[in-house]
Amino acid sequence: ETFAGIPFRTGLDIVEELKEMAPEGMSLAQMSLRWILDFDAVTVVIPGSKSPLQIPDNVSATNLPSLPKSLHNKLSSFYNENISQHIRGKY
Repeated sequence: ETFAGIPFRTGLDIVEELKEMAPEGMSLAQMSLRWILDFDAVTVVIPGSKSPLQIPDNVSATNLPSLPKSLHNKLSSFYNENISQHIRGKY
């Protein structure tokens, strides 16, 4: 299981579904970072990376347009329907 309590196999399936939601030309990492940056309360994001090659992809998320409201709504519904029941604690 993940640190949040999501069963490992479920987490892998979730990632595949989320990849399909990413706008064309946007990686899952970029969509995730852009999603975070779209919230007014967020002033900084400190992403991790396993390799220096991931850094330009992460940085470029700041220059991408905000995600459409419809995608924010879809992601919120996806979380509520597929993820929240697995989460241990507040996230």
